[in-house]
Amino acid sequence: MSWNRDITSLVITSLMLLTFILLVIFRRKLGKKIIYFIMAIGIGTFIEIFISISRWVFHIENSIKLYVVGTNLFVFLLFFIYFHNLLEVRTLKAISSVIIGLFLLEYGLSAIFIENFFTHFPFFSYFIQVVLLSGSIYLVISQAFNSDIILNLRGYYPIWICSGLMVIYLGIMPLLIMSNTSQKLFNMNVFFGILFLVNVIGYSILITGILFADAKLGHKK
Repeated sequence: MSWNRDITSLVITSLMLLTFILLVIFRRKLGKKIIYFIMAIGIGTFIEIFISISRWVFHIENSIKLYVVGTNLFVFLLFFIYFHNLLEVRTLKAISSVIIGLFLLEYGLSAIFIENFFTHFPFFSYFIQVVLLSGSIYLVISQAFNSDIILNLRGYYPIWICSGLMVIYLGIMPLLIMSNTSQKLFNMNVFFGILFLVNVIGYSILITGILFADAKLGHKK
């Protein structure tokens, strides 16, 4: 069963690295605000590479703490900051600020009051974070659909980011819930198979969007 995990991890990490490289190469046409998203993908990629090396070379299996701090805090926070900086409508920006505040509050309280927060993956906390991230994504999509950007959605890279992240994080959520509630009954081959497909689709969306991105929309105020 471990080979399924290793292959899945290798492919996902490769896709993340390719996405990061393309983001850096084409960053000028994606706008100045893209730096936050590049940093998020960069941190996520580094974490995956580090965990893979630790598991394959040093046989270290427990990487929960790195995920909880690196991904659940820093990567998600950078996503929130990126979406917040895309917003121009005052009301939407205010709502986004509240969402970021709720995210930090939830993470802080969970870290304080959940005893095994850094040793066992905090599913309930992660679920709340994904819900909040979905809220930020909705704000960006709402702004885009109520502006002239709707005339060229294909060239507006944030829409591709919204779509890709929704596939990755909302797609993974049911898997995490099922594997956490019925570990004895859940087929891990199915888990890694679906995890593979979700990430391939999600990162393929992010990569495709880079190629279609319109530089004029990327630098639109």
